[in-house]
Amino acid sequence: MKLSVTLIVRNEQANLARLLPQLGFADEIVVVDTGSEDETESVALSHGAKLFRFAWKDDFSAARNYALKKASGDYVMWLDADDFLPPKTQKLLMGWKKSNPTADFYYARYRMDGSFPFWFWRERVVRNCKQCRFRGFIHEAIVPFGQVAYLDCEVVHRPACSHQRRNLLIYRNAAAKGKRLSARDKYYFARTLVDNGLFDEAVPLLKKFVCSCRAGAYDKREAYKLLAAHALSEGDSRAALSFLARSVRLLPPDGEVCCLFGAVYFGAGNWQFASEWYRLAYSSRSQGGFVNEYYNGFLPCVQLSVCLYRLGRKEEAREFHLAAKSVAPTHPTVLANDVFFAD
Repeated sequence: MKLSVTLIVRNEQANLARLLPQLGFADEIVVVDTGSEDETESVALSHGAKLFRFAWKDDFSAARNYALKKASGDYVMWLDADDFLPPKTQKLLMGWKKSNPTADFYYARYRMDGSFPFWFWRERVVRNCKQCRFRGFIHEAIVPFGQVAYLDCEVVHRPACSHQRRNLLIYRNAAAKGKRLSARDKYYFARTLVDNGLFDEAVPLLKKFVCSCRAGAYDKREAYKLLAAHALSEGDSRAALSFLARSVRLLPPDGEVCCLFGAVYFGAGNWQFASEWYRLAYSSRSQGGFVNEYYNGFLPCVQLSVCLYRLGRKEEAREFHLAAKSVAPTHPTVLANDVFFAD
């Protein structure tokens, strides 16, 4: 059984030099360059990768699928140059290869690195066949097929910069060319607008998306979160509650939904109701969609320290402050609360 690893790259010499030595489990490494002007290609060749070139056309699926077609392994694993594979992941994949795998489609955790990391399940190793193809010109994905399984490991994404401006430009260019967007495309376009602070454009798209019968439940829940957060920022708690209520009709609330409910009651000074929602966030063990340590740990602890203090339960309040401090000891809010609780 052979495992191929595929990457699409552009000006990634430093990241490739870091990542490629981590791929000792791979039988083949396929690197597709989309127009590098640095030493990306020579770095790839020096680590034994098979190098191909592909003219970039604002379509991630086109480039990834070209790489897949060049892979000869029985299974294919895709990565980005700025990904990192912990030793546990490398060891697990080596053992997985020797276990005579039978599933067609394997998920692994995809962790986004940062001050407050979050992760989600992402397709990672797929049987090399005609169904193993990406869809979507941006935020591309492979549609699950056959027998699906989960790998107990993670790939860590460590981008050096934000790609939100680049993504917005790709969407703008697609719209200018009259490209037809799927429901999923429209959702991620709306998310990109939010990330770029363009709420006036994003909100109508999100409202239309949540009414689509073609939208997935997890994507709809994320859209409701964005709408609720925007409504709160506009001081419209009634609308925020409406969006959140619709989200829990779809799926059980995750940590972020609970924190948004808590924010509604926190803003109204209803410390008891707010504290109950933040406790639910703190105890959340949701494994679907985005699992965010900020909403499952840090923020609930910070807000519970305030709510419980206002309710006269000062010792409990101090305990949650210390719990928040254990997560982010140098966060400005933690430092301010250190002074407050010291008095």
